[in-house]
Amino acid sequence: MSWQGYVDNLMSDGNCQDSAIVGWNPDSKYVWAAQEGGTFINITPTEIDVLVGKDRQGFFTNGLTLGSKKCSVIRDSLLDDNDWTMDIRTKSQGGEATYNIAVGKAGKVLVLVMGKEGVHGGGLNKKAYSMAKYLRESGIGFSHGQGRHPWRAAQQESLCHG
Repeated sequence: MSWQGYVDNLMSDGNCQDSAIVGWNPDSKYVWAAQEGGTFINITPTEIDVLVGKDRQGFFTNGLTLGSKKCSVIRDSLLDDNDWTMDIRTKSQGGEATYNIAVGKAGKVLVLVMGKEGVHGGGLNKKAYSMAKYLRESGIGFSHGQGRHPWRAAQQESLCHG
C-alpha cells in the first residue's frame, strides 16, 4: 500500500478532517502523505523536531504548531513504550472552532489525525495508536529512507534534471 493509502484509510470513517503520515530521521523530516488541502500537508521539519524532540515540557507551556496552526498539548506519551501517542487540541483563532488531534509513533514514522468538529479525542487517539501499532508490527518505519514522499521526490527530480 502506498503512504497515501494509509491516509485514505485514516479518513475512511468520516470522523477526520485531516490526516498525515510523517517520516523523520536526523537527516530528513517531511510529510510522506497527507489529506489534500489539509493543515498537515504543511507540517515543517521544525514542527516535527518539536514533536519528537527531547524537550517534553516546553510545549505544555508554550504550545506548538502543526502546519502553522497553533495547538495545545493535552497529553504526551509519544516517547513512552507501549503507548506512543500524544493528544493535542488546536487553539481558536478569531473565534473559530477547535479540533482534537492525535499523534501515534512507529519508529521513525508519525501518524497524525485531526477530528472534525465535535469528534472526541479518545477515538482519534485509538485510531492513531492502532495505525502506528500496525506499522510497528509490520516493521515499517524502523529503517532510514523508507517511503520517499512522491511530491518531494518529483520536486527533487525537477530540480536535479529540469
